[in-house]
Amino acid sequence: MKLNLKFTAMIALMLTTVVGMAREPKLSLITNGESKSLVVELDTQHDKTFLKIIDEDQNIIFSEKVSETSYTKKFDLNELESGSYYFEVDDALRTLVYPISVENKEVKILKRIENTKPVFRLKGDRLFLNLLNLEGKDVQIKVFDSNNRTLYKEVIENETVITKAFNFESAYEDQYTVVVKEGKNIYYEDIVVN
Repeated sequence: MKLNLKFTAMIALMLTTVVGMAREPKLSLITNGESKSLVVELDTQHDKTFLKIIDEDQNIIFSEKVSETSYTKKFDLNELESGSYYFEVDDALRTLVYPISVENKEVKILKRIENTKPVFRLKGDRLFLNLLNLEGKDVQIKVFDSNNRTLYKEVIENETVITKAFNFESAYEDQYTVVVKEGKNIYYEDIVVN
């Protein structure tokens, strides 16, 4: 019976994740012929979507918060020196990075790199964590209190779908931080218990 309940919960989680991903933002990134320009069309459903252009020294050249659901912009890159740059789209679910090459009068999009982020959902005094870990990287999860004391620590190996629930019902009044480390990426989520 317990195994059947776990299996049903896992199927429900996967269905929720698939339905959520079906509504993910649409992004179109196009170079405009031989002119040094980049056209971005973005349909987003998240109010925390940011666009950035970063040079190879990790300096942010351009940054903008996208507040409308349908966004189109042409970036004139004529002032950029020849070299490598990164166009980044960051929202609540993922970070998309497009390495681009600017040479003479031409802009080339080299590839697309997608990093999915963990999804945190607070329901009452419980915090739910879902992470799609397609590369099977080791994932380290820690929970700290406001005095930076480690209250929980776990390393999950070779799992593609990671689900955790943290119950703060009997926790002392405090601010807690859940830290998820996946490869080089680190994500934080705070919860306040009153």
